Amino acid sequence: MNKIISNIFQVFIILALPLFVVAQQPTKEDLTKQKQLLQKEIDDLNNSLSNVKGQKDKAMRIMTIINSKVEARERLVNNINKEIKRIEEEAFISEREIYRLKKELDTLKQKYAQSIVFAYKNRSNYQYLNFLFSSSDFNDAIKRVTYLKSYRQLRETEAQTITKTQELLQSNIVKLNVNREDKKGALMSQSEQLKALEQDKKDKDETVKQLRGQEKEINAQISKKEKQRRELNNAINAAIKREIAEAEKREKERLAKLKAAEDLKRKQLEAEALAAKAAAAKAKADAEAKGKADAAVKAEADAKAKKAEDEAKKAEQKSVTYNAANPEPTAGKNVVMPNGKVRDYSVFEGTTEGMNLSIKFEENQRRLPWPVSTGNICGRFGTQQLSKTMVVQHDGIFICLPVGTSVKAVADGEVSYVMNLDEYKCVMVRHGRYTTVYNRLTDVSVTKGQKVNAGTLLGKAAIGDEGDGEVEFRVVNGSSKSVNPENWLKPR
Repeated sequence: MNKIISNIFQVFIILALPLFVVAQQPTKEDLTKQKQLLQKEIDDLNNSLSNVKGQKDKAMRIMTIINSKVEARERLVNNINKEIKRIEEEAFISEREIYRLKKELDTLKQKYAQSIVFAYKNRSNYQYLNFLFSSSDFNDAIKRVTYLKSYRQLRETEAQTITKTQELLQSNIVKLNVNREDKKGALMSQSEQLKALEQDKKDKDETVKQLRGQEKEINAQISKKEKQRRELNNAINAAIKREIAEAEKREKERLAKLKAAEDLKRKQLEAEALAAKAAAAKAKADAEAKGKADAAVKAEADAKAKKAEDEAKKAEQKSVTYNAANPEPTAGKNVVMPNGKVRDYSVFEGTTEGMNLSIKFEENQRRLPWPVSTGNICGRFGTQQLSKTMVVQHDGIFICLPVGTSVKAVADGEVSYVMNLDEYKCVMVRHGRYTTVYNRLTDVSVTKGQKVNAGTLLGKAAIGDEGDGEVEFRVVNGSSKSVNPENWLKPR
């Protein structure tokens, strides 16, 4: 018995798995949108490459663009592979549904044919009347009439079910044919992109050969960028440490004031409880002293004693309730949110404003506006392998754009630092526990401590190492770690 149940369960899993997989896969609309964005990125990179190709002083920029183009093409091929997989899974489900509907249609037709044959054999009015008049009584006759009506309705329902099943079957056949055509198109697109990817890799290898004579100069540029990266990291880390120290000091002062206020309130409630208790004791003593007085006087004294005792109990309960609801405030504790989820403690979320900024920043992940309205990414987050001997490390993204382009804040927050780094300026904006960094700026228009909103102008794009405009953008999380900004910005 257990073995049979186990086999049935395995069959169920096998049949249900494709449905689960399709539910987890990106939709056709998502994949189409991603494909369009990737194709636009490749077109933009091709335009950028055509603008700098042949310029010896921009060898590193050429290498970076070609490398980005290869990576974008690989992502596009991966996107098409996902699309093919989605089509194949949908086709499998359609084929299985077609098989099921055909079996169901055969069964329905067989049952309907049996009903028609039975109806044909019993079609005469004589047999109909004989069936009714052979009833044992009036109630039996009513039941037989109801049965005949139900039987007629059943045949009509069977006919409608057959029609609907045929329509559904035809719909699935059409869907399957569309899937097959989509797969043909996707396979053709895959073949074209694989050829283009192969050509991009050849172009990259050829460019590396052509620029081999400039390897010394390129490596010098890479070394310069690495030095700038380390300097910026050190500056950001030092700034965040100072912020943490300042925030901890403010939090300590806030907690001290809060504790003092709560201690005062606690003492007031305790004093009120003691006073009420003393009043109750006095009223009780007065009542006992008037024990031998007349009934009216004694009753009045007892009532006063009872009232004083009740007020003493209320005052004591009020003090106990306050103490339980207001424990001594301490820093470093995780926060329980209204939805019941526990949030890791952050010194920058000690106030309601800080907490709201963090939550709003998190809620806008993958929807944050870009810091600039134009330009292309010419340096992605992470390690970039330009060639076997040329490796570049980025802790943010580099955006190449016209010199003087406006650079704006991506979210509400407060300017935490404005610093000078070599010939550039850098602005840091705090959003609760998160920080965004805008480097390689000029004409900075904000100051430390200034409140900013999403879209507030921070400065202008400065001239990069190779003579063009360039901006570096970073996102630093609550652990003071740089994360990929593209995972926070909305698709362009």
